[in-house]
Amino acid sequence: MPKLPTRAELQHQVDVLHSRFAELQVQPAQTLSDLELALRERVKELDCLYTISVLQETHFHSRDRFLQSVTDCLPRSWQFPEYACARITYRDKAYVTERFAESQWRMTASVVVDGMPQGTVDVYYRTVVPSAADSPFLKEEYALIRAVAERVGSVLTHMKAEADLRDAHRTIQMEHQALQESNIALRAVLARLEDEKQAIRASVLANIQKIIMPIVFELELEVTGRQRSYVTLLRQSLQEIASPFLTQMARDYVQLTPVEIAVSTMIRNGLSNKEIAQLRCISAATVRRHRENIRRKLGLRNRKVNLATFLQSAPGRDSASNSYSAASLTDMETETSR
Repeated sequence: MPKLPTRAELQHQVDVLHSRFAELQVQPAQTLSDLELALRERVKELDCLYTISVLQETHFHSRDRFLQSVTDCLPRSWQFPEYACARITYRDKAYVTERFAESQWRMTASVVVDGMPQGTVDVYYRTVVPSAADSPFLKEEYALIRAVAERVGSVLTHMKAEADLRDAHRTIQMEHQALQESNIALRAVLARLEDEKQAIRASVLANIQKIIMPIVFELELEVTGRQRSYVTLLRQSLQEIASPFLTQMARDYVQLTPVEIAVSTMIRNGLSNKEIAQLRCISAATVRRHRENIRRKLGLRNRKVNLATFLQSAPGRDSASNSYSAASLTDMETETSR
């Protein structure tokens, strides 16, 4: 596509032609009439292209006003403006001059937008005009209408790109706003679920502390021997439920199996290998293998660290574990160490 002249270039050409036309007016008219006529037509053509450049800047955001203004300026750029009328069609809409009428004297050029013909620029003479040639139109006018159609197509392409960009920007803004609202709603739902979870946990812990633990504590004082070991393990397991030890072990040491976590809880509560074997109905050798696997997975192999002490130093000894008297705990530890 040839490069279109800029507004400044068109203005410069118009000024030069006006100066040249003024010089020619002082010479004999009979020798310069043809040249004067050609210059007049050239001035009108350049003035037409310059006017379209001005309209492009003035009505860039209004396609209808731009096309109608371009249509209105076309007749005066032709050789016989008093007989000329014009029409620009774009898609399914037409823009016409006053007293527009189709006739057999017509010239046209296609308006191309985004590489596809989208309309036409048409200039008619409503009636026959005085012309010695076979066609009432000058060859320069054919070049002019092609230039007009090309410039109109270029402006419409830019307008369409700007409109698409604005639509995309509005869509993105709407989606962004919807996403923000969804995030706010989601955070509210998550906060409500977290509150409900905390409320349920607090209710369960309160029921354990107020209802179950007093019964287990009284039962532990009444029984002796092996039965007391079972009750002690039950009490300690309930205390672990009320503390984050099991949750933290499962989260921090994902390689531990459920059996190893259960054995870790018993070791943490001070049970011996023999007591763990009795309670789980396994051999003492199996308990020792569990202890070795637990030390390896906790990174304590070849380290002089007591496993029970290491487990007891882990977070989880919250207030639920200390809600009973020191004397009762001492009695129970003495019993479990037998």
